[in-house]
Amino acid sequence: MLNTANKFTIIVTIAGTKTTNHISKYTNKYHTIQNLTPNTPLQTQPSENSILNNITYTISPFIHVPFALQYNCNIATPVQGYSQSTFIGSESLTVQFSGKVIPTGIYPRRLFSYLCKSIIRTRSKTPVVSIPRSRAQFYKEALGINYVPSSKDVEAIAMQLQAFINCELTLSYTNPNDKARRPRDSIHFVSGNHSWLHDDSQLWQQQIVLSDEIFELIKLTAVPISAKAVEEFSNSRKLDILNYFLYQNYNLYLKKINYSFQIEPLYELFGGGIPTLNEFRRIFNKILAELKELVPLEITATDKYSYLMVPNEAALLKQHKRRKTNEVKDQLVIINEDYKDKLKQKYSDLDVESACVYVSKRSQSGQIRHPYAYLRDVLKNPSWYQRERVNFITNVHKLQYREYQNLPEEQRKINARFFKDLISRTHIYSVPVEIQPMVEQLKHPDRVVIKGLPGFDYCCYIVWAYLHHKVTEFGAISAEHKLVKFLQITCK
Repeated sequence: MLNTANKFTIIVTIAGTKTTNHISKYTNKYHTIQNLTPNTPLQTQPSENSILNNITYTISPFIHVPFALQYNCNIATPVQGYSQSTFIGSESLTVQFSGKVIPTGIYPRRLFSYLCKSIIRTRSKTPVVSIPRSRAQFYKEALGINYVPSSKDVEAIAMQLQAFINCELTLSYTNPNDKARRPRDSIHFVSGNHSWLHDDSQLWQQQIVLSDEIFELIKLTAVPISAKAVEEFSNSRKLDILNYFLYQNYNLYLKKINYSFQIEPLYELFGGGIPTLNEFRRIFNKILAELKELVPLEITATDKYSYLMVPNEAALLKQHKRRKTNEVKDQLVIINEDYKDKLKQKYSDLDVESACVYVSKRSQSGQIRHPYAYLRDVLKNPSWYQRERVNFITNVHKLQYREYQNLPEEQRKINARFFKDLISRTHIYSVPVEIQPMVEQLKHPDRVVIKGLPGFDYCCYIVWAYLHHKVTEFGAISAEHKLVKFLQITCK
């Protein structure tokens, strides 16, 4: 890899003038660049681009220096150390990964993004991330594996997970002037023993505990990236370049300035495994052309080794507004969202929402003077709002079933295959006596063993709801309740 730190030339032009002459202190050459002008306004139409509409997160240092690239596409490459420095404005950032084997390729990127998204979306105050109940579902949700992996795939994935767990990360800025930029030396991604993530012989857990340093980094420096790109891109170099350009586009759009950069610094950042600069330039141009078909980035080559970015509103990631919690969401319920969130720390969501409906009915008849105090009393007496709770559960299942039916056909087929495999490998006498008839009915659908069992499609919905932590509560004597108990036993 060439040492081109002294060749990094950034040409900045400020809107409002036609051209700017800028001398590079490294090359002693002047560059004249057309600036943004009021006569060429940026697009103001909201983007409907699927790449931009759904976001996930990573930390800002990984925008500039992401995980190492995987040089061998068949197995995890046993790289033992990786260090990279880059300039951010006038300051420099150094990121170092170390370990017996460091994480490389697309899977560490997807896993870390999954963890960041869980922390940010839930506004978690603890470094604990809840994950799916089964390894297969975790592979699907966190790693984007929507197929049955071969033994070689499983081996490579396990190696990457082990590398992620054991890897040590070091971050240092030349000017650590705030809490987000303070040096972090040899920190781990997770805290405690997480070998069960890659070791099939160990009992699967349902929580990943992040290290305090990584949790703090996520809270302080999380930035949005494209969720669809993370899920669908298999080329990690392409994903890194997209994340970098979208991040730069956002910053430049805020400042209303153009940005010119040269190929050599990009080679330092994204050229891992490519032997020559010319070969990287060819690959980079191909990736750039593919990205511009997906996202309306305005990047043009000004010469053989230079590119100019013009910030574009149409290429901004779509940030969804966070709901207000200090307001009454439904005027008939009369309980604000903040108070409901506090109660949900002690009671289940179903209980709180059902009790709110009960209190609302009583309040409309003028019998309640202090609804908040009365709501606390109602929650201590579940029999009072039992009817509302049953109706609420019924309506929730209708909505969830509709959501399941709207899933892509391929996802529903994968879910159905998982359920069939679960039935075929479960022996009737390996489950408690009370659910043995139901298992026999599932194994032999042509017989009538029990009555009331829903159709196969609805059973598949219940499996999907269970694996995705949806509401799976049914009547205590219903066939659906027995199916949920069957899943609790077999999907450990």
